[in-house]
Order: sequence, then C-alpha cells, then structure tokens
Amino acid sequence: MFIPEFTITNKILRNITQVEYSKALIENTPILSSWEKQLQKEARVRALQGSLVQIGLNVPQDYVKKYIEGLSEKNNIEMVKMNEVFDFIDEKRRSNDLHEEDIRNLYHILHSGSHQPSYRKNQSEGFVSPQEILSEMVQLMDWYNSLDARETHPLLVAGIVKARVDMIQPYDQKSAIISNLVARLILYTNGFEINRYYCLEEHYAQSQQRYMNKLDTIERDEGEMTEWLEYFTEGLAHEISNIKEKVMLLARDTKVAKVSGRVKLTERQERIVEYLQDYGILQNKDFARVFPGISEDSVLRDLKSLINKGLLVKSGSTKSSRYELG
Repeated sequence: MFIPEFTITNKILRNITQVEYSKALIENTPILSSWEKQLQKEARVRALQGSLVQIGLNVPQDYVKKYIEGLSEKNNIEMVKMNEVFDFIDEKRRSNDLHEEDIRNLYHILHSGSHQPSYRKNQSEGFVSPQEILSEMVQLMDWYNSLDARETHPLLVAGIVKARVDMIQPYDQKSAIISNLVARLILYTNGFEINRYYCLEEHYAQSQQRYMNKLDTIERDEGEMTEWLEYFTEGLAHEISNIKEKVMLLARDTKVAKVSGRVKLTERQERIVEYLQDYGILQNKDFARVFPGISEDSVLRDLKSLINKGLLVKSGSTKSSRYELG
C-alpha cells in the first residue's frame, strides 16, 4: 500500500496557518454578491488559462473571459472541455467520496466525444510502467480513503495525491491537468472550497520549471515529500492570502458596504455591476448582447435604479449614453 513519507517542518506549519487565517477572514467577511460572482469568475478564468498554458496553448485571458461570459463567437475546444470538468468538480464537491474511477471520470470529461480514454500504454522514462499504473492509482486512492489520510491535514493530503499522480503519469496527455483537478477536488471536499475564489493552475503555469524541479525532489529524496509539500503549501498560502487582501478591500469599499448592508439588487442589476467591473463601460448598443431577450426599456429602468442608489454614473444622452461605476 502507498504510504507517503514527509516531515511537517516549520515552513509547512507557517503556510498552513496562513491559509487557515486567510480562509477564516474570507469566509466571514460579507461582500456584495456581484463581487462574489466576480471573484469566482476571475478564479475560473485564471484556472482555465493556466490549464491551457500547461498543455502548450497560450490563449489570451480576455478570450477566456469572453467565453465564460458567453460573449465569444468561436470557442477553443480544449477550453470548453476544461470548463466542463471544472463544472463537474463544482458539483462533485458536495460528496466526500473519491476513488480511482472518479479520476478516470475527470479524464473522460476532458476527452468526451472521442474513444473511451484509458491509462497510458507506452513506457515513459522516469514513470511507472503501463502495467503498474492501475495498481498504483488504486493504492493511492486506498491511502486517500484510509484513517492515515483522514488524520492528515487536507492541504497536505491534496499535495501528496497531486504529486503522486504526477509521478505515476497515468495518461499519455494531460496528466498534470488531472493532478491539478484531483487536488482541487480534495481541497473542495475537505472544507477548503473558500467560496471558490482561488486557483492554483495559474501559479503552476507561471513557474513550470520550478514546479518540475520541486516535483523532482521527491525522486531525489527517495520518495520523501517534505520539500515538495513546502512548495505546494507555499503556493496555496500565497494565492489565498492575495484573495484575502482583495476581499478585505472590497469589504471596505463604502459603496459595496452600503449595498450589501441596506440595498437589495435584482439579478439583472447585479449582472450590470458585474459587467462594468469587467469592461468598465456599458452603452446602449451593448444591451442586446449582454441581455439577450430583455427589452431596452427594462435595462434602462435597472440602470436608472443603480444611478439613484449611487452605484453608477451616466454621461452623454439618448443612444450615446455611457454608464460607469460611480
């Protein structure tokens, strides 16, 4: 059976403490629901772009954002599949169960529409043989569901499973993506969803060489994962600390505090605020694209209400009007 070897160092403890502290502040600091959606969307955009970079596709962030918004006319198929698997994880997070077949399901979603994906059949230098992959994956998930794993901090469990999937390299393609997804799922199902405001894919995509170097330390140290776990928890601590700072700034914003405390916004009004947070300006010509099937008069009533609440300012007149956050 797979049993991880590591030492809980002062660095790991500091990183875990920082994550726990930031998590508590984020989850207990109320912000406007439109800002909540904005942070979730930003995390999804960054996760998608980071995942695409990891498979060699440099897709601009604006392109990914327009896809998430439903505003792009042509979509990259890899991006669509990645987004589908993130949606699957958002649903799966409600269950604590995670087994070897669940990992295969993640890969299947990435390859839906093609033949049923299977584990790697060719030998890859430095990784386990194809004949051992199934056994290694089952042993890994047996450990995940064991008492030993349940008594280990979830951040460490996520880092351990992620690293082990990377080292097994179960698939010919996208094994690194699968390891990210499994780590995300483990964190989500073990109390570290943190409102889905954060992502790690961007961190790994921006420092791929360092990522590989830290992963190599496990082999160098004969399976000992301490240095890797220091790196993994450091990345989490940095990302979630940054999100905490964003949340605290939003909470201090007087307009957000005013709205979250005393004013109710309709779903469409929240969508207007969200759009302006992304693009800065809304004009009459944008109404049909942003609100398909909604009359111009209805949108104008919502805009007028937001102006009266002090959230928006209007410049220009009639069809040339421009609306911006106040």
